[in-house]
Amino acid sequence: MDRKGLSLRELRRNMQIVFQDSDSSLNPRLSIVDSIGYGPRVHGMRRAEARTLAHDLLQRVGLDPALFASRYPHELSGGQKQRVNIARALALDPRMVILDEAVSALDKSIAAQVLNLLRHLKQTLKLTYVFISHDLNVVRYVSDRMLVMYLGQVVEIGLTDAIYREPKHPYTKALLESRLATDPRQRVETAPLADDPPNPVDPPSGCRFRTRCPFAEDICAIKPPPLGGSGHHAAHLVACHMDNPQSGHSRARMGPVPLRRAADAVGC
Repeated sequence: MDRKGLSLRELRRNMQIVFQDSDSSLNPRLSIVDSIGYGPRVHGMRRAEARTLAHDLLQRVGLDPALFASRYPHELSGGQKQRVNIARALALDPRMVILDEAVSALDKSIAAQVLNLLRHLKQTLKLTYVFISHDLNVVRYVSDRMLVMYLGQVVEIGLTDAIYREPKHPYTKALLESRLATDPRQRVETAPLADDPPNPVDPPSGCRFRTRCPFAEDICAIKPPPLGGSGHHAAHLVACHMDNPQSGHSRARMGPVPLRRAADAVGC
């Protein structure tokens, strides 16, 4: 037991993860029922109880235990394997589930089914998700709060709807502008971001986004912008000198930059 009252064993039990590659995440030598029941057995559950739990979880994730419990990973499709991985993550009754690009390797129709399953499980089991994804449409569908990172640092965090409605960081604006639309008339003809990202091993001084930002000034190279907010935006935090009236940036008192203007400037 550590000084904060939570042992490493308990921490592992309360934090489970679903990986991107559903195939390599499963042991090919274990049947599906044994894969799901493995964690509970390690934590002291009897074999019969673990198998019963595995059957219940298979039912919960939409797989008939009579058909899938005795199968092996090579007998399942990608979507079925990911459902098994979700069931395995839930087997220890965790408080938080980390999903690392959990649907990016799936076909869109299968990904939609898995996303609907995740939303249902979150509501019924009162789960907390940390959902890692590059697909902004998926992020909006799943997440209540959103955190945007660039070169390993947080640049914006807040309620998902608030960020999609009024993005404040130039990088977030460019990301949202780069989303593909189903309407062929809404084409992205100019890349919202130009140039390649810097080497993350040797990032730029100051603001790490400044080498690709159309609004970069001297202060951006000198001082890293703190993550903060002001007024009624206190729950919506951004790391940008343009959002800080005391930063010395010429645009700091001009309010939020329109999304289209930011994207056009980057593409010039």
